[in-house]
Amino acid sequence: MPEYAQTWRKKLRLKVLVDIAKDELELGREINQVYHTLEEEMKMRWKLVYSTRRQYLNDINKILTNQYVLVI
Repeated sequence: MPEYAQTWRKKLRLKVLVDIAKDELELGREINQVYHTLEEEMKMRWKLVYSTRRQYLNDINKILTNQYVLVI
């Protein structure tokens, strides 16, 4: 089954954001600071709207707590 371009782009964006979050957490930053950094990244890089940013942060939280598995 072929994947749609929008699904592929979302997976790539999530992968980038999860990598940033993991790096920030390894540096000992608080989770609120990490979320703020991720929101700024989403605003600048992809110009995502508020509701989409919230959805991405929710997905990232689930990935980091091993509730979701990101397969690329």
